[in-house]
Amino acid sequence: LFEQKDEKTELFEQKDEKTELFEQKDEKTELFEQQDEKTELFPNKKETQKKEKKGLFGNLFRKKDEMMESFREKDFPLVEEVLTMDPKSFSEVDALLKFYWLLSFPVQGVCRILKRIGGKWMVRQVDGDKFVCMDNMMADKPCLIYSFGINDDWTFEDFMDFRGCEIHAHDPTVDFPDKRGKNIKFYKLGLSTETTSDMDTLANILKKNGHTDTVIEYLKIDIEA
Repeated sequence: LFEQKDEKTELFEQKDEKTELFEQKDEKTELFEQQDEKTELFPNKKETQKKEKKGLFGNLFRKKDEMMESFREKDFPLVEEVLTMDPKSFSEVDALLKFYWLLSFPVQGVCRILKRIGGKWMVRQVDGDKFVCMDNMMADKPCLIYSFGINDDWTFEDFMDFRGCEIHAHDPTVDFPDKRGKNIKFYKLGLSTETTSDMDTLANILKKNGHTDTVIEYLKIDIEA
């Protein structure tokens, strides 16, 4: 009888332990529910900040797009003039003057990604740096560059070679190997309106390389005339 009583006592103790475990579980569940209520009332601070930043940047990009569109409206006539232009109808001198005119009134509403490429520090300032529109390069379009005027500064050409462009570099005043990097060709030849032993016109140079009807992505001219 005593042994049976002890067994019953042991069973009750086990039941009490299970009851205690269930009570602890209920307490934890209640704590989690309270935490969920707090989270709902007070959202995660980082998530809130992230959403606020996203909204802020979204507004900035929208304003940027609106500004770009306003610039484009001003640029449409100039772009239309260039697109309908017949280069073959120009003489060398007229083409040169038209080129300088276009440089004086740059189109401002076309380029989305403008980067400063190349250049060297010259005591008080950077010399030889170029501001380049990278939009077509980001779109993986073919990249053909004609460069006139090298001296001893290859920073622009080397970077564009690194980016995968085909580059034809010209300078009659310096000596360099015919090939440089992966895609750079050097010509000891200058740009002029006349053809001489070390000078040639842009039209002739393009014709020799088979690029008369090929789009030149960037034309760099850094020369003295």
